[in-house]
Amino acid sequence: MEICSPVDYHMNYHWNIYSCVFFTNESLAYNPVIATEEVMSVPVESVPRGHLELHPRIPLSPPDNDLIVPTRSQDDLIKIVEWDHMNLALFYPLSLSSTFAVRAMLYPFAVVRSRLQLQKQHAVYKNTFDAFVNISKKEGIRGLFRGFWVTIPQLSTSLIYSTVYEKFRSILNRDFGIYSVAGVSSLAGGAASFCSQSIFVPTDIIAQYMMIYYKADKFVAGSDRRVLNYVLNEKNPRLTLGLRFIRAIYKVDGPRGFYRGFFASAMVATPSCLVFWPVYYWIQDLFNWIREKTTGRPGILLFDQAVAATIGGAASSICTNPMEMLRIRLQIHRTNYMDTMTKMLKEEKHLIFTKGLTPRMLSYSIYCCIIMVGYEAVKRVCVLPEYKDKIVW
Repeated sequence: MEICSPVDYHMNYHWNIYSCVFFTNESLAYNPVIATEEVMSVPVESVPRGHLELHPRIPLSPPDNDLIVPTRSQDDLIKIVEWDHMNLALFYPLSLSSTFAVRAMLYPFAVVRSRLQLQKQHAVYKNTFDAFVNISKKEGIRGLFRGFWVTIPQLSTSLIYSTVYEKFRSILNRDFGIYSVAGVSSLAGGAASFCSQSIFVPTDIIAQYMMIYYKADKFVAGSDRRVLNYVLNEKNPRLTLGLRFIRAIYKVDGPRGFYRGFFASAMVATPSCLVFWPVYYWIQDLFNWIREKTTGRPGILLFDQAVAATIGGAASSICTNPMEMLRIRLQIHRTNYMDTMTKMLKEEKHLIFTKGLTPRMLSYSIYCCIIMVGYEAVKRVCVLPEYKDKIVW
């Protein structure tokens, strides 16, 4: 499934669990956190507060002289909470809990998006609202959260993501002399997202099968049904639906079945990063330019980050929606790349750009916004006692 990070993608969509790195012209701090949806996946990083120019910068990245160099605040106030400021024993559980809460809140969007993108034209649901109402009435709350527990292991990808992200960023700076924060973040985030798919893809496939199980005929008509048929014929009542699908995928396809559509999934997560970061930085630069022309006063950093992350999440969702639709059909319809693409273009035509886009865009944008604001709040709550009076909110 869809946020790089922060961004659905993607629970299936890519509720990817990413590490976040926050930069300003005053300090740098490295912080592991989720990133990922629909799925979801974009990490979240604050804008470097560089010097303002007299016009909006059209290039979609900060200037190359915005070096990634950590420094300390000159007024003895802590504006960026770093590792040495925090009680990590408190930070880790709070961070994971907040991540879990956000994923749970937005998971119904993943279910709706998956069903919309798998149906042929409007065979089952007319639109996003109709899908929400229909699922709620006929399947209840369980229908909107079917498959959620299977995606919980995606929380563990923070270690994979943060390791690859930081190492790759360091190599780009040290060995290749690339100092543009947006450029480095885009490339490092794309590489980290690709590596994180080792956990996202298997859990996405299982969760997606669970999402459509009770209306399987409507979503996989004319496709390979061997996995679904195996589950329907399963006689072991002790196994839950998720375990039955795990068993079915293994029996039908072997270990390779858990990585069907791996490269298609990577082709959603990686471009999401490449779109999210430039848009994210450009929006914050635009805010600074507007204030310079009007009030001349600095804005609220967290507000700028939240709005920029929301717009960045929406932009990346729009740009990668056709690839997301290809990914989920590859994994559930079980056809090869060429057949899947040919059939999708023939049946959906221009709808490949819009089908399932509304729930995907809403969930990913909200996800990015909440993570940006919520994660910074969690860090400030977890500061050590000796720093509490120095923290700037």
